[in-house]
Amino acid sequence: MPAAAGYRVTGTARHRLAVLWRTLLYALLVLSPIIVREITGGGYGSDCVAGAGLVLGMTGFAVLALQPLFSSRFRWVERPFGLDRLLRVHRVTGVIGALFVTAHPVLLALGRNNRELLLSLDLPWHLMAAKLTLAVLVFFGIAALFHSRLRLPFQWWFRGHSLLTPVILAGIFMHSYAASVRYQPAAFRVLWFILLGAGAFSYLHLTVYRRFGGRLRPWKVTGVSRIGRDVWDISMEPPRGRRGFDYLPGQFLFVTLLRARGLPTEEHPFTISSSPAQKGYVSISPKESGDFTATVGKTEAGDGAVVMAPYGRFTYLLGNEPSRIVFMAGGIGITPFMSMLRYMRDTGDRRKVLLLYGCRTEQDLVFRDELERMSGPEGAPELEMVPVLSSPGDDWTGETGYVDGEKIDRLVGDPAGSSFYICGPPPMMAMVHGILRERNVDERSIHMERFSL
Repeated sequence: MPAAAGYRVTGTARHRLAVLWRTLLYALLVLSPIIVREITGGGYGSDCVAGAGLVLGMTGFAVLALQPLFSSRFRWVERPFGLDRLLRVHRVTGVIGALFVTAHPVLLALGRNNRELLLSLDLPWHLMAAKLTLAVLVFFGIAALFHSRLRLPFQWWFRGHSLLTPVILAGIFMHSYAASVRYQPAAFRVLWFILLGAGAFSYLHLTVYRRFGGRLRPWKVTGVSRIGRDVWDISMEPPRGRRGFDYLPGQFLFVTLLRARGLPTEEHPFTISSSPAQKGYVSISPKESGDFTATVGKTEAGDGAVVMAPYGRFTYLLGNEPSRIVFMAGGIGITPFMSMLRYMRDTGDRRKVLLLYGCRTEQDLVFRDELERMSGPEGAPELEMVPVLSSPGDDWTGETGYVDGEKIDRLVGDPAGSSFYICGPPPMMAMVHGILRERNVDERSIHMERFSL
């Protein structure tokens, strides 16, 4: 078993404690402006509406200042939750912070009966800076919520996100400090700089130290091979003199392929498909599906790669010990299961595993030969693979259609005592999750990989 320092089995007392204290610490930091203001004797005025505006403004700044903490990829923050969950929290808290900051001037204007605060352009510089920052924040929020529906290219949104984050933090800080904070007691002023410093440090840790630093000593691509109709296997090794990283089967990494030849150099997350038992390299198995992934086959041995890893908690090693494991894969969602199955094979783990592998055609069954070899009578693990094709050829004699309720009832049988791991297209995962819940499968026995940026 690979080193897993800091990772705790889901649901154990130590894991719950790790989640709890980090959550409480975040809540304390968000509420710290209100707490410190009360301790130092600060007031909110006689009008309750304007007072509510001040409270929302202070809390909104704290929420937005701490936003980079969720996306900074600090291990001690990510481990108990998984980065996929943290990024979903990041989106929710970002919306909440934006709403608080937007409500702040509206409530102040209403409480003080001062419409000029909202409508006039002839205001002190710190108020005009606030208006400009608020406009940027509203645009930022709309893009965050609807960039996929607006069909904005992902990299446009991603780069805009990186560029606008410091603009928003700086604008809100300058406005709040000039308008109010500089008149507050020293403890409150120090707190304001601490919150800004936490956000700035988290932002620079990812954008400068991790991303730029990784380019100074990049990993090296050692092999590129086609393993399916539109799926490639890319192996990478760490730079000379540096060991790789320990990871759990099923975790993922971020990689930026440093390729010349006019090819894009963009950061993308991919599940690690290699086994942690195989040292000295890691491999990913991307599918050609977008502007960037359409070029993965043009990657060559010797190209550089910035690798940040490992992340996520989608692995059977962090679950309880069931009598049987059921893997449900859709398309390229097979990759985390390949890492887990390869690790079981390499370590001689004889546990029972049922793999329901949904694809469109036989040609889309990536790793089929390797999985069939694992399914032998003396194999480790004790694997049963059931491919399910939605568009089979005329000579296909196996399961057809989708991984639906009828197939789950027939192939899985009694779900009691089993743990279910699901990875595939979002509609497939939502459907299978609903079916399992209808069969009274405990939520703690259902594990899903729902990564999205």
